[in-house]
Amino acid sequence: MSGRDNLGTYLCRLVVAGSLITVAGCSKLDTDALEKTLAPVVTAPQREAILPIPPDGYVTVMRGETLYTIAARYQVSPLAVIEDNQLEAPFIIGAGQQLKLTPPRFHMVFPGDSSSSIAERYGISEEQLATANGSRMPIKLVIGQRLILPAEPDFASLGKAPQSETQAAQSEAKATTNALTKPLKQFVAPATGGPFMWPVEGEVISEFGPAARGVHNDGVNIAAVAGADVLASAAGTVAFIGREIKSFGTLVLVKHKDGVITAYAHLDSVLVNEGDLVEGGQKIATVGQTGKVDKPQLHFEIRKARRPIDPRTLIS
Repeated sequence: MSGRDNLGTYLCRLVVAGSLITVAGCSKLDTDALEKTLAPVVTAPQREAILPIPPDGYVTVMRGETLYTIAARYQVSPLAVIEDNQLEAPFIIGAGQQLKLTPPRFHMVFPGDSSSSIAERYGISEEQLATANGSRMPIKLVIGQRLILPAEPDFASLGKAPQSETQAAQSEAKATTNALTKPLKQFVAPATGGPFMWPVEGEVISEFGPAARGVHNDGVNIAAVAGADVLASAAGTVAFIGREIKSFGTLVLVKHKDGVITAYAHLDSVLVNEGDLVEGGQKIATVGQTGKVDKPQLHFEIRKARRPIDPRTLIS
């Protein structure tokens, strides 16, 4: 068999029959024709850029847009767009059409509310709140007003001023040393005796500190059975609940005293609401596999003044 006459010169045609793939037959490949033919270049479609819903709640449909591209762009469900605009099947929309969108997260202003108290409750900054609602600082509130809430939290707004660069470098060096000297397999279990506790029992599959491909893990990942209880690490206030945020999947943030935040990610069900007061050891969610993980687990972080803290330094 010559250099060209090898297994690579035979083309097997695969026929898809239902869910089974069977070999229907093989024929010799015309390599000369292939060498003269260039494969077409196909550009993969870009994902829709996510945009905030305008403060007035209305968007204008551009040429070529569909109900589904609008829903993806503004992170609302197609069903909500259909209901808000009383669209009828087959739900065709046209260029220039005005669509009303209801933000998935909003706050109704009540007596006693202030922009700072609202920002603190939801784990955002006042600047984020103003931008989302087309306002300037300071924000003027009206009783009964519905405020659009940003989709993502602002960790910086939930804590105090960041530590100095020297302190930060020392903390990072300590964290790196600890991560590199830890055994490969360790288990944790909820236990009292300090201000914080482990939120779930299981094997730590990723420690705090340097991880693969130069990534830094800002917390620990604990493998657990799907549906296992996730407990609040300490008493605090539920500051944020978000779903499918970047790689975290379903995420809950709890704010504690002294500007400390705990984060619980890859959750399945969430059993609390934003603004709820929780006690240490209270069940707040269940373990899931949401976000970019390949098995059920909990990503757990402790942060203060923006900076992540190795949970092992606070929990024995």
